[in-house]
Amino acid sequence: MKNLNNTNQFRPTRAHIDLEALRHNLALAQELVGPKVSLLGIVKANAYGHGAVMVAKVLEECGTQALGVATPNEGYELRQAGIRVPILLLAGPFEAPGDFLVGHRLTPVLFNHEQIASLEGSLSSKLDVHLKVDTGMTRLGVLPHALPGMLQSLAKAKKLQLSGVLTHLAQADTTFEGPTADQCRVFSEVKDEVQRAFPEVQFLHLANSAAILGQKLGSCNWARPGIMLYGSTPHPRLENGKRLKPVMHFTTQIISLKEVDAGAAVSYGGEWVAKRPSRIAVLPVGYADGYIRHLGNVGEVLVRGERAPVAGRVCMDLTMVDVTHLPEVRLGDEVTLWGPGLQADEVAGKAGTISYELFCAVSKRVPRIYQHERGS
Repeated sequence: MKNLNNTNQFRPTRAHIDLEALRHNLALAQELVGPKVSLLGIVKANAYGHGAVMVAKVLEECGTQALGVATPNEGYELRQAGIRVPILLLAGPFEAPGDFLVGHRLTPVLFNHEQIASLEGSLSSKLDVHLKVDTGMTRLGVLPHALPGMLQSLAKAKKLQLSGVLTHLAQADTTFEGPTADQCRVFSEVKDEVQRAFPEVQFLHLANSAAILGQKLGSCNWARPGIMLYGSTPHPRLENGKRLKPVMHFTTQIISLKEVDAGAAVSYGGEWVAKRPSRIAVLPVGYADGYIRHLGNVGEVLVRGERAPVAGRVCMDLTMVDVTHLPEVRLGDEVTLWGPGLQADEVAGKAGTISYELFCAVSKRVPRIYQHERGS
């Protein structure tokens, strides 16, 4: 077990990252897509808060064929850490010059003519690119009716090598019928059109975690597991999601206990008022750490294996919980914010959000404690 952030050792709030669970989830993704489909592991946003460098190293060691990030900076960080597999810039090249991308072997996803012109003008050698088509997400991607023009622009670009085409599914977490089926049909037509113009295109991908768990891969040879790698399912209806193992166990400790009278107001705004003589525990974690403010008055934590409700608003650095019903609780007791016995999906539901946001919100001041490293 290794802590990569020793400067934060003095505060007991920790994100424990189970690398064996990560390996399990990766193996499940490969099992579901089958041996003929390669995996592009999504490690953007600091690997959904789990630590991009360590996660990328584990995925690479386990045979993941490529990695996906959002920005050139994220890709550069991985290259500086020694990651060797292809890295795809899912949100595009932004303002990174072509030679920077070539030098660090970063493959941008393109979706407009301006990107083609900008990169072509800043390159001194060939650069691999992927083309994104918008089949129904209405986010990034060239619309199908504008595809011929994009293909013409790419054909004229002598320094860009089109090696892949992709789209993104908007509703695969809730249904594989209707809009999702339509997107898959449109993408099938699109990839045929692209491959007629560019027979050298190798990589075809649309399946996100929801599609992988539902085993709807759209006749592609790449798939992009994201949230499932970290042990969370995009939707409870996905049966294979039950086979995932949570990777992050977010914990802290009790640093203060006090007895308060009935009628005492707790935290900013006095929204939580003790209905009886109560025992309030203070935790050194708050929204600056990623324990989001929406958990105030609705969240629960685990203390000594029992649930305890959040009392009052979550503060920037501190959170209060009501432990009146747990008389054995003591200073220094470990508290689970989410993890075994209190899954992130449940915590997110209480806050009206999704586990993705919880994981990504865990800030840099929270040390990541890596468990089950190999060769350490």
